[in-house]
Amino acid sequence: MSLFQSITIIISAATDAATTSHTTRTPCGPTNGPPPSQSTDDDPGQPIYFYDSDKPYYEFTSFSDHPVEYHGRSYRTAEHLFQALKFMNTNPALAERIRMLPTARMAQQEAKKQIRHQRVDWLEVNVAMMEKVLEVKFKQHRHLRNLLRSTGSRELIEDSPIDWFWGIGSDGHGRNELGKALIRLRERLQAGRRH
Repeated sequence: MSLFQSITIIISAATDAATTSHTTRTPCGPTNGPPPSQSTDDDPGQPIYFYDSDKPYYEFTSFSDHPVEYHGRSYRTAEHLFQALKFMNTNPALAERIRMLPTARMAQQEAKKQIRHQRVDWLEVNVAMMEKVLEVKFKQHRHLRNLLRSTGSRELIEDSPIDWFWGIGSDGHGRNELGKALIRLRERLQAGRRH
């Protein structure tokens, strides 16, 4: 088995775990922080957990129903754009097909099926690409910018039980790269910078 095949299998297994839909579940960490209306900077030690579509701060996920415009094209969600970015330079027709899919989950699943066509450096640039996507999303939706700023200095945690890279996984020890990317974006917004 080649190194590429081994990497593809590992990525496929991780992506399989991440294809479960964002649905209601019990958080693996402490319960979610207070609703946005109660968010204060007075308690920076209390993290904000986000993931489920029926809980506060779901807007912080890439799956939330906030369309984004990128290079003159409209994407239904930030996840659509993130998945399409994997193919924009290598297979523009596939990127366009992903853009047009009806749900974020379908965009994610189609990208997973087409992994052999994604840009070869994706694993090296995926965090930077997510930061770009988040910046586009929050720049285009003022209420999201305000919500993100309102979190003060609180830690932001994607409470995904199935994703140890973007979230914290079922054991709570994942990398939380989505939460970290949001914190970096929040710092730029609070400082009046865009990136």
